[in-house]
Order: sequence, then structure tokens, then C-alpha cells
Amino acid sequence: MLVAIVDDDQLQAEELARMVRSSPSLGRVLSRSSNHVSAAHASSGCSDALPVAEKAGSDMSSDGVDVCCFGSVETFERFCRDGECCVDIVFMDIRFGGSAAAEGIEAVARLFPRGSTTQVIYVTGYGDYHSKVYTTQHVGFLMKPVGQKAVDEAVAEALQRRAESAERPVLVASGGDVRVVLPRNVMWAESHRRLLCIHTRYGDVETYLKLARFAEMLPDRFVHCHQSFLVNLDYVTAWNNDRFVLADGRAIPISQRRRAVAKAAVLAYARTVR
Repeated sequence: MLVAIVDDDQLQAEELARMVRSSPSLGRVLSRSSNHVSAAHASSGCSDALPVAEKAGSDMSSDGVDVCCFGSVETFERFCRDGECCVDIVFMDIRFGGSAAAEGIEAVARLFPRGSTTQVIYVTGYGDYHSKVYTTQHVGFLMKPVGQKAVDEAVAEALQRRAESAERPVLVASGGDVRVVLPRNVMWAESHRRLLCIHTRYGDVETYLKLARFAEMLPDRFVHCHQSFLVNLDYVTAWNNDRFVLADGRAIPISQRRRAVAKAAVLAYARTVR
């Protein structure tokens, strides 16, 4: 689970990150986050991960929740456009610096159109933007200073909305048609350059879509285990550090950088006999 906080006030961002990490709803979540968040954070020109995140360089925090802060809309957009990580929840400020422009609302409209499973929670000190945020898809509007109860309620609502959204059918353009893809029927998917091949129980669907974007639309039982591969754990019969094995014997590779993420996803998905 990746939570992003976009706010140019570092102290407020750190306090919000602390409250997010303390939220009981997130304490029960295990991640399918797709890579080293701290490394991606640095490559985007963002500041280092906040102290609330686990030690830098780890694949994920102990409870599977990464909280990363971004000091500007620009750095956050670069991180999202990179396509490696899918952001699950965003706490977005609305005004940055001395500008009166609603940069946060504009960024949400660009990055998270209606239908996206990313849940947006606006956080601002300006109440006059309350009506303007309804031009975008969002799940909450919090006024600064924000309290723990308000954060807990917003996070719980965001998680519920995300789970409901992820189970809905996905519409993809393929060969001049719009295909309806049910998540439960997707076994695995692979990307090659710009082409994405979605392998379902009833045949393959090819479309021009980024794998990370497709992963964002799916439930947590899907694991983005390799830069070019995504697998549905419902169809996995065996796994090790290097691969998932599906019911038909097909092996889906697990990249070294995503081994910890894959392991955490499997352990969260299945009950273990000891």
C-alpha cells in the first residue's frame, strides 16, 4: 500500500504522515506495492522518505504501508508519470507557495481521472475550495489543522472505496472494440514495449496500455512481480524467489527488486500452516 502526501509545508506533511501511519485501517493492510519506494522517490527529485517510513532502501515497511511525501506537484507528477509505482491513496494540498492557483485540483484532474482506483483526499487551509474539488474524483476534504480522527475516517473510507472500485470490470480498447475484462478472469498479463497482453480464462486481449496503469485498476490479489509481468494469485499453484507457477504450468518471473513485495503479497493472500 503506497500513500502519498503532497504538501509544500514540510512540518505539516510530516505530522500528517505520522497520523496516516497511526491509522488503524492501514495497520491491517499488506502491500502489493511494485518497487522500492524510497529509490523511486529519490530518482523523481523528491526529498528523502520521511522518518515515519521504514529505513531507507527497504522494500516495504513492517506492516506493508509506505508513506512518502512530495514537496511540490511537479515532483509528484514525475513520480506518477514514471509508471513504476501505483499510488493507492493521495493526500493532496490545493495551493502551493504563494500562488492562488488550485494546483492540487488541477494535478488530480490530470493524474486521476474518474474511474481511477487511486483515492484522493484533499487537505487545505482554504475552505473556499470546498465546492471546486467536486470537478475531480475524490473521497475526502480535510481542513487544516487536521486531527487524527479525521485522518482515520478518511483513510477508512478511501480503503473501502478502493476495494469496491478494484472489483469492477475494466474496459479496454482492443482491435477497434471495447472489451469488458472481469478481474476474476484475468490469470496474468505481460507488456512488450507499448503493447499489453491480458491473458484471461477465455482468451487473450491485446491493448495499448501501461502495465502499471492496468495494475492500478485491479484488486490486491494481483501482484506486479516484474517490470513486464503481472499475476493473479488466484491462479498460482507454487512460488519461490524467482517465479510464480500457474495451474497450467506456466512460470511467471519475479524480478529481484520485487521479491520482497511478491512474498508479502502471497503471505497476505494465503493462510499458512506452521
